[in-house]
Amino acid sequence: MSDVLSSDRAAEKPGKRGDTRRRLMLAAERLFGERGLHAVTLKEINAAAGQRNESALHYHFGSKTRLVQAIFVDRAAAIDRVRAERIEALIGTGQEQDLNAILRATFEPLTELLDTEEGIRFVRFAAQVLSDPDFDLPTIALRSGFEGINRANGLIVAVLGDLPPEIAIQRQRLMIEMALTSLALWTRRGDAVENHAARTFFISSLFDAMAGALRAPVSEETLAALKIATK
Repeated sequence: MSDVLSSDRAAEKPGKRGDTRRRLMLAAERLFGERGLHAVTLKEINAAAGQRNESALHYHFGSKTRLVQAIFVDRAAAIDRVRAERIEALIGTGQEQDLNAILRATFEPLTELLDTEEGIRFVRFAAQVLSDPDFDLPTIALRSGFEGINRANGLIVAVLGDLPPEIAIQRQRLMIEMALTSLALWTRRGDAVENHAARTFFISSLFDAMAGALRAPVSEETLAALKIATK
């Protein structure tokens, strides 16, 4: 996944002419990930991006909400290109009914971000967006229009065909929340990048938990509650 974030390294080189918009996005992503969306001011982002003109951020994005959306879409698009390739490869090998394989193809482009500081920065940022009431990140992901996530979603729905549609959708939301929150918590470890063995175990266990949550039998209590909720 280093190729997904390679453009960041060039943008971060001191003295490089360049893309003010990209510098603002990188600075905002880091600050938002560290402190939360509402604890960071536009003035702080401008300063962190090396912009003396305090109106630079407003000029490029218009608002903090649009800045957050721009960061997420930019990162998610790059991740989804990798996801789409892996879903295509999975279908090519006849594994489209293998839930574990589908989850790996869908989420490994995200878990592999833990290999780099740049990737960790995005994971922390995305987790902050997830926890913010102004954004519905699972819905944004499921309705994104990105090829990879749409194809993965279709495969998961087919595998979970016996579930009531409302429960299948709810479990997919839970899956996104579980993955992103768990990854963000992992990045708080002091050895998050260096301890490869522990990270491999953590990620493998996470995939097991996600598959188990999707496959779990639906209780009579849940079916009764669903019936009431959908009246």
